[in-house]
Amino acid sequence: MTALLLLAQACNNRWSNHRLLAACAGLSPEALRAPQPAAFFGSLWALLGHLLDVDRFYLDALHDQPRPYQDTDWPDLATLHAAQTASDQRLIALCRGLAPPQLSQLITLPRASGPVREGRLRTLQHLFVHQLHHRGQAHALLLASGVAPPQLDEFFLAQDEPLRRAELAALGIDEEALWGTAL
Repeated sequence: MTALLLLAQACNNRWSNHRLLAACAGLSPEALRAPQPAAFFGSLWALLGHLLDVDRFYLDALHDQPRPYQDTDWPDLATLHAAQTASDQRLIALCRGLAPPQLSQLITLPRASGPVREGRLRTLQHLFVHQLHHRGQAHALLLASGVAPPQLDEFFLAQDEPLRRAELAALGIDEEALWGTAL
């Protein structure tokens, strides 16, 4: 059951990031980068970059290829969106391939103070919570910028399936395959 829930969270992550970044396309590059007092990291752009850079940091560690965290200077939204998509697909593939014994294994996180050992399952859960935390902030920043933020909480309930069907199909996410049953 744990592996299924992790895979569902990874698919939700893919869908939510797609929706959020599609909404960000409604802003000019200047508006994305504009300083916002309420923004973590100073702007919506910096927040989006942080989300992706943290994903890549944890995904490398989860693939047993740890590398120090580094900020990336993403040149534009299209490049960031493509890199986020690749990161999301990598997370889905990781969760799809996890065997239960792997969830209890330790991984190495390179920190400024030295390497830290963490459980794989706990690290995955942290990654999903980190994404939720900052996507909520990005959602609020979009609204403050005059762009209608996307609905991000219509992924798990069967009753919401018609609201997400077309987008999930376009993203290659098959709900029947994910949940193991037709809705």
